[in-house]
Amino acid sequence: MKKLLLAVLMASLVAMPAFASVQNVKISGDIDSTWVVRDQFDLGDVTIAENFYQNFLMTQTRLRVDADLTDNVQATVALINERVWDEEDAANSDIDVNLAFVTLKEMLYSPLTVIIGRQVFAYGNSFVVDATGTNNATATGGINNVAEDMTKRSALDAVRMVLDYNPLTIDIVAAKVDANNLLGTGAQDDDVDLFGSNANYQVGDAWQSVVEAYFWAKIYQSTKGTSGTGRKPDTVYTPGIHASTNPVKGLNVSAELALQRGNKAATAGTTDNVKREAQAAQIITSYQVQAEAVKKWEPVVVGAYTYVSGDSNAVEAKGSTNDRYTAWDPMFENQSGGTIYNTLFDLTNAHIMTAKASVKPLEDVTATLQWDALWVDNEVFNGNQGNCGGAGPSCSPTSFTMRQPDGSTTSPRTTTNKKVGDEVGVGLLYAYTEDVTFGAKASWFTPGEFFHSDNDETASQFILNGNVIF
Repeated sequence: MKKLLLAVLMASLVAMPAFASVQNVKISGDIDSTWVVRDQFDLGDVTIAENFYQNFLMTQTRLRVDADLTDNVQATVALINERVWDEEDAANSDIDVNLAFVTLKEMLYSPLTVIIGRQVFAYGNSFVVDATGTNNATATGGINNVAEDMTKRSALDAVRMVLDYNPLTIDIVAAKVDANNLLGTGAQDDDVDLFGSNANYQVGDAWQSVVEAYFWAKIYQSTKGTSGTGRKPDTVYTPGIHASTNPVKGLNVSAELALQRGNKAATAGTTDNVKREAQAAQIITSYQVQAEAVKKWEPVVVGAYTYVSGDSNAVEAKGSTNDRYTAWDPMFENQSGGTIYNTLFDLTNAHIMTAKASVKPLEDVTATLQWDALWVDNEVFNGNQGNCGGAGPSCSPTSFTMRQPDGSTTSPRTTTNKKVGDEVGVGLLYAYTEDVTFGAKASWFTPGEFFHSDNDETASQFILNGNVIF
């Protein structure tokens, strides 16, 4: 017994320095269980033997630990598991690191905070840069090849410096998007990197106005050819400005304008290098109705317009007479999650109109109704368009790709018409407690005349979920 007590005492003495260095530990997380039914996401593509249909349940679990080591040093680690029900293979059992970063406050001098590791960050309305990335990013784990657009893996490996000169805050970011070859042999300088800075200025007026200016550079070294080919890295340089203000009670207006320049590396096997000349703009208005007659229901109406430039033939080899690439690169946007069109299409070559309304008919229930309309900016080149009338499945486009939730792609027939389609979604959210919510959403995307008549089936999506936050 004495030996046991002595061993416990010695173990405690050894452990004391480790525990003494931790001032505070917070454990948090969430468990989100979801039922998903999706139909006709290929819009009835006649070139596919069996049309797209899904019906499955999944659970996404995240566990996060935040530890304050000192007043100025914090460490954060978060784990994630995403799995489809009744699938017990290795992928579904994966528990992966979702976050792992250290925060160093007042480093070198008081305004500077440095954050190192796998972390989350977002700027403006997530129109250009959000660590989550696009909802079409490839997932890993249990929902890879199932519902990649619904993944909650939401971080980038980065070093971020935050300079707080209140009311001006400057973020400087260097992120590793893809390290590619690390074997020590073969291609070496083939990484994909993100560099940039965002300056946020709180104007301090009665309207609580905010102005942001930014510059981002995404560099794909891997597009370079071997010695002598003449192919350059694919570069996307994106300067822009974002502003937000509240001119009257309940009304918020935000607007953003950005340009893209750089080099568009051509398809492998060619030596083409094309100048990028793309642009994008977005305006969003949100108004919480103040009229006394309806104020108790907290009605909110939202209107938005998004423009991202396109290129009439994104795969065409360009020479001296056609040396500009005008399609917007989606960068790391994170908008319109949960919509069908966001799953199917990249944020490029588009005009998007959005109208949304929400109301609380009961104290803990919120109902939403949303309509989205989409047009392409430039006609999509189709080498077979002239033969599409009744030509059969062999008539397919050469430059239009539509994504699917399982990570695959389809190439539906298209026309010269610019109307891509309309989406309508209705939803209910019930706050059972502050930490437990239940949601239901149904959406339908109706193809426009942009798609050939052989691709005109309405896509539908039904989602039920329960989420617990702790």
